[in-house]
Amino acid sequence: MAREIIRSEDLWTPIWPYSYGTKVKGGTLLFMAGAIPVDKNGNTVGRGDMKAQIRQIVENIKTGLKAGGATLADVVHMRMYTTDVKEFVSTAEWRCQNFPDLWGSSVSSEEGAPTTLLGVTALGFDGGMVEIEVVAHVK
Repeated sequence: MAREIIRSEDLWTPIWPYSYGTKVKGGTLLFMAGAIPVDKNGNTVGRGDMKAQIRQIVENIKTGLKAGGATLADVVHMRMYTTDVKEFVSTAEWRCQNFPDLWGSSVSSEEGAPTTLLGVTALGFDGGMVEIEVVAHVK
């Protein structure tokens, strides 16, 4: 993939999985709607369990990306919404260990896609703690 992570020593050093930007060359951008923790039958997965919800969301993102001709490694931006920022941030190392293509290999890496994290009072579905939307670069 023609993806270049933007880094600068003139910017602060991230303390969680973070990169400042991504430059892509050629190809097509694929914009995915917010993925939520529901299974194929529409049932909410992991009520009250942030990690279970993130795991289901990533599986849903992988499925959607595959349908669009992309993979997790092709993601160039993520926007994450959560009803519990503190708990979401506490999963940082676990997210890196389980999904390095999205968040990088460790919390100190700058390998993952650039992200935006927003704390919200509620999401648009019952029992949801997190929703993630992605943009991918399709060759």
